Amino acid sequence: MDQKKLSFIPQLDSFRFIAVCLVIISHWLPGNIINRIIPNGFIGVTFFFVLSGYLISTNLLYAKESIDAGYLTRGRAFKVFYIRRTIRIFPLYYFVVISVYLLNKNIYDGHIIWYLTYLPNFLVFKEQHWMGMLSHLWSLGAEEQFYLVWPFLIFFIREKYLKFLFPGIVLASVLCKFCFFIYIPENTCTSALTISCLDAFGVGASLALLTLKEKQNDFIFSNKNFWLYFIAMVITSAIVFINGIIFLLGFCISIVSALIIIKATKGFKGLGGKILDHPILLYLGKISYGIYIYHFFIPWLIRCIRGQEITYPTVIPVFPMNWLHNPFLLMGIEFLVLIIIASLSWFLIEKPILKFKKYFV
Repeated sequence: MDQKKLSFIPQLDSFRFIAVCLVIISHWLPGNIINRIIPNGFIGVTFFFVLSGYLISTNLLYAKESIDAGYLTRGRAFKVFYIRRTIRIFPLYYFVVISVYLLNKNIYDGHIIWYLTYLPNFLVFKEQHWMGMLSHLWSLGAEEQFYLVWPFLIFFIREKYLKFLFPGIVLASVLCKFCFFIYIPENTCTSALTISCLDAFGVGASLALLTLKEKQNDFIFSNKNFWLYFIAMVITSAIVFINGIIFLLGFCISIVSALIIIKATKGFKGLGGKILDHPILLYLGKISYGIYIYHFFIPWLIRCIRGQEITYPTVIPVFPMNWLHNPFLLMGIEFLVLIIIASLSWFLIEKPILKFKKYFV
């Protein structure tokens, strides 16, 4: 018997790119009015967490079915899961972390071990501030910590209890964030802790469990109900954000993200569907991991190339580019460089290594 697995959903790749663009806007235009009105970076990262919770949990639940049916051992399931996650995540992450260290180790301010051990989110919490151009790596740490624990919960807890466990984890995360909000409001970096992200992961996992029983929940998947729920949750999220109820914002955005994922699994139609199915958008979504992990370093790299970097200079050829004064043109060049680097990374590093996943299925 072949183990079931989640089929490829193209439109989710397009949404990956949209989500990473929200993060780029947040980091490249920190003082822009857009970021003061909309929490772009938070929305983008939360979507990624929900999507990870959904995709990972779906395949783990399929594996659990095979384990329960006697077609797969837990040992084999654990081995395949962790090897495939390692192949997908570690090579590019460590390539970037080590490359940046070699270019200028002062960027890490003596904290390189936190990044090598996948604990940058705990470093952010400990230092109570975001770590400059390394800040975005906190989410990769939180995600990896989720991966370490999640298979054990799914494989060892009986299926009938999972429908209580997943929402319970969401509730526990929201309650923890409420306690942070009340008792340590001065530490604005509690959102980097893994427990603060579990509402998003838990919503994604709950969605995975729900979609496995789709025929019993057809009312959720109808087009009419989707737009009703989506608009209602967007309005709710806006109200929560405007009123500063931060501990609920992640949960609200997670529900919006889950609704988008539900719709994408069925496929958006019309003009929106044509845009989401466009080959360029699908390609950019495919290389979105590289786009995400490289993006915060690109402005620094361009400053180094132009000979304008003062804080963290590095020994690379300098091209002053004195003609480049327009900030919008500069940002356009930075984005082009980002796409080129992410593309080279995909074809030279990620794609060749990903071929090894076929040996672990």
